[in-house]
Amino acid sequence: MKTKIEKTSALKDSQKRKNKEVFHRVNEFTEKLSKYRELSDNELVKLVQAGEAEPFDELVRRHQVKIHDLCYKMLRNYDDAKDLAQETFLKAYRKINKFAGRSKFSTWLYRIAVNNCLNFIKKQRPTEELFEEITSSGKDDPVQKYKSKKFREMIKRTVAKLPEVQRAVFTLRTLEDLSYQEVSEILRKPVSTIKVNHHLAVKNLRNYLRQKI
Repeated sequence: MKTKIEKTSALKDSQKRKNKEVFHRVNEFTEKLSKYRELSDNELVKLVQAGEAEPFDELVRRHQVKIHDLCYKMLRNYDDAKDLAQETFLKAYRKINKFAGRSKFSTWLYRIAVNNCLNFIKKQRPTEELFEEITSSGKDDPVQKYKSKKFREMIKRTVAKLPEVQRAVFTLRTLEDLSYQEVSEILRKPVSTIKVNHHLAVKNLRNYLRQKI
């Protein structure tokens, strides 16, 4: 029969083993996390394509804020943007084997997010009026107004009135500050088409704003 001292010693040994196991698992997790953070997006994608799930968590960590921001700028609703951002990563994970690496992973991810948002918009019924009264001159260019803090939120909301493609182009080119080439790759349309749609988007925004003077 074990004495009280022996029992106490056994408990201490058991606790030490448990602490050692926990410490070992934490170290393993930290090492993996550090390793993944040092890898490029394409290297992480290749690991996921090979059957590893954990590297995808690092891809989500890197891109979740920008994807959510993009969805919010297109939808102007926080909850919808959150849902569509989550759906974007879910689709990306399911279709990861289709990513061939011909473009940047972020470009491929943006394309999925934009398509999700456009499909969501198509299903929505017209909502209540989105415009606010403005007191300044309507002659200013919408892009310049966006750069002014006073009109930034109003311009973002006004974008919701644009046709779908124009909305996507204006959001990516002006609000996300991507190049025409990057927008072209995301939407899979010629650069010339992107420029035309951006021009039309700016023109339509200007007209929308003038109507509210």
